[in-house]
Amino acid sequence: MDRISSLPNEMICHIVSFLSAKEAAFATLLSKRWQNLFTIIPTLRFENSQGSFTDFLDGVLALPASSRIRKFSLIFSSPVEPARYVHVNRCLCYVLKSGVLDLEFNINAKEGYLLPSDIFTCKTVVKLKLGSGFGIDFLPENALLLALKTLFLRSVRFYSLCGCSFHKLLSACSVLEELTIYDVSWEKWQWSHVVSSPTLQRLSIRRAEYSGFDGSSFGGISFDTPSLVFLRCDDFVPAEYPSVNFDSLVEAQLDLILTVDHVWAINENDPITSDPTNLIRGLRNVQILDFTAPDTKEMFYLFREAIPVFESLHRLSFSTDDVKNCWPLFPVLLKKTPNLKTLVIEGPLHCAEDEEVSHSICECLSGYSCLLSCPVEVLKINRYTGAINELEHFKHFLGKLSCLKLVKVRARSNTWLRNMDELQITSDLLMIPRASVDCKIQVKFH
Repeated sequence: MDRISSLPNEMICHIVSFLSAKEAAFATLLSKRWQNLFTIIPTLRFENSQGSFTDFLDGVLALPASSRIRKFSLIFSSPVEPARYVHVNRCLCYVLKSGVLDLEFNINAKEGYLLPSDIFTCKTVVKLKLGSGFGIDFLPENALLLALKTLFLRSVRFYSLCGCSFHKLLSACSVLEELTIYDVSWEKWQWSHVVSSPTLQRLSIRRAEYSGFDGSSFGGISFDTPSLVFLRCDDFVPAEYPSVNFDSLVEAQLDLILTVDHVWAINENDPITSDPTNLIRGLRNVQILDFTAPDTKEMFYLFREAIPVFESLHRLSFSTDDVKNCWPLFPVLLKKTPNLKTLVIEGPLHCAEDEEVSHSICECLSGYSCLLSCPVEVLKINRYTGAINELEHFKHFLGKLSCLKLVKVRARSNTWLRNMDELQITSDLLMIPRASVDCKIQVKFH
């Protein structure tokens, strides 16, 4: 008996996962036991930078009809010629009939590519990743992805030749839990302007290109996602959000940019053509909120009248990197977060236009009265530099936050501290008088 045959079935299956499709097909001829084992192929992957697609296709088609492929990846990093589309789809259709659970497909298509309709009726696929550069015009009437829980779309456009294909796709995913739309350009879509899914729990929307944006046909976007618990959105703000259902939302990470006259160029006195009012109000139940993006802080400050009381919010992340939008929003938020427990401040604790003026304290927090009633118990300060301005700022926080139990400071290493002694910085922080007798301070350098 050869050494490989003496191995456990699980080990042999793992070895098979490293073979090419063609090699795996030939290996099934070795013995009846191997034929049975090789009907389950854990991973099958092709990248056009690593070999010939023709050879790979031959290997896939040579697999026994009883083969079951668990994870399949077909990646074309360079554009595919239209003449090869039929062969690409032939490969996909074969795999879709092989019980695939995890399918990743990136064709980098030129004009004219259409996904095979079989991809929208697959009963086994649980995770589907599609890209890039092609459009989806229509779905078959029997479109139904019974098992699909995770959908990733990269640079995929949707059109409405026979109704909204995007809406039909989401409707076909009856158990969808996670949706990622990457490199999105809504203004180039033809669609219903509604993101709707009763089962969706995680939604990530990321625009990759910002330059040259023209939102004159952007319109509005509605969200009907009552089960959503996590939202990440990096995008322009449309003309409006007509309807927003985020009733179950727990965490939101936002990087949203307002527009003027439907383009990305905001001057102080220009009329804003974006309206995030309903989106802001829709966040009312959120528990974790990230305000580290400067544009998001500007948006919330300009539309601060729409900010609801965040009764459930217990963790807030806030940045002070930019001078223009330093602290104005901060007091507004503290008044709207009666149950806040953890406050994370990213960037220098102090932000002043004239860094040479050591006694200059940011006027946005003049008086610091907003801190007196703040219920925060944990304060995290990242990228602390040890400057005199920051130390003075720190004294106000610790001297007024009466519920503080723990302060965690991540300070920059000695290289960034302009030769200041780390021991001195730690000592300065530990010596600050505190409103809370239970407050402990932890300092870490990085």
